[in-house]
Amino acid sequence: MTGRVILLAPSRGLGGGIERYADTLEWAFAAQGVRCLRVDLHQDSQGSRTFAHARLLSETRRHLRASTVPTRLIVAHRALLPMASLAARERAACGISVVCHGSDVWGARFRARRSIEDHLMGRHDVRVVAVSSFTAGAISRKHSATILPPGLSREWFRTLVEQSACEHAPAAEISLVTAFRLADWESKGLPQLLDAVQAVGRPDIKVTVCGTGEPPAELQKLVRKHSCCSLRPGLSDRELARQLAAADLFVLATRTRAGRRPSGEGFGLVLLEAQVAGTPVIGPAYGGSHDAHIEGITGVTPTDETAEALATTLQEVLKDPQKLAEMGKHAATWARARFAPERYASYAVARLL
Repeated sequence: MTGRVILLAPSRGLGGGIERYADTLEWAFAAQGVRCLRVDLHQDSQGSRTFAHARLLSETRRHLRASTVPTRLIVAHRALLPMASLAARERAACGISVVCHGSDVWGARFRARRSIEDHLMGRHDVRVVAVSSFTAGAISRKHSATILPPGLSREWFRTLVEQSACEHAPAAEISLVTAFRLADWESKGLPQLLDAVQAVGRPDIKVTVCGTGEPPAELQKLVRKHSCCSLRPGLSDRELARQLAAADLFVLATRTRAGRRPSGEGFGLVLLEAQVAGTPVIGPAYGGSHDAHIEGITGVTPTDETAEALATTLQEVLKDPQKLAEMGKHAATWARARFAPERYASYAVARLL
């Protein structure tokens, strides 16, 4: 019987869906009375990645050697699996659960490293967990995977619900919001979204880009070219929740790409966040985001990744304000019931342990 867990996470403070996922797992263990220690991969601008991994391994081993109870290793990203497998040799360790997200599965990274990860995922003491049916399918040629979609901690869930209940001043403009790690603006499809908005030809549409990290110079240049677009970097959780709740529509237009610079949504946690805040969504055409909404009820997806297809979807969704408002109500009802924090916490622990 597992007495506690050690959660190995790829970052803290960089933002993004994977970090939110790890934060929620940490909360879920606490909510279910499972002792959880979190070890983050720390890499400063001067340090090497090899040193950062070695430090993570050393810290994990130290916690295991100090443990008097069985401890399961929860790996929040498959890139940390080699370090976890070395740490699992300690006497207190009792197996590994590794979470696979999206492009970490279908991207073509350094072949030797990927082969090592694939081999380790096939070990008898490793449980493979995917964030969506799409990601599980991408893994299935080599491994079977159980599915644990992302969820929201109780505090973040409540913040989103509270902001949706706040009075928002009526506006003559249509508010579109998108959100992502700002360094990933190209792979998140911002150029295609802005081209689509321009093609729709409605001057009342305004696009707000929320995100973590410093806005790259090329991103700022793109935003300056489009008068309909504004940047809101570095928002607090409450400020982000207010942006999501006040929007008429949330759009995520991520590109799905394999190769050495892969991209794609394994699930798209921010789609769930927007719906909990009462906002309907447009998800990426491809990838695992179809698990993150109900097509035609709480959100829609374009037929492909072109700006033209996205423009067609925008026109269809925005032509009927009453239907759009109804979609927002359905989104809140579905997302809050399906991903209720207490229910999710017990589900997450059962899947991982």
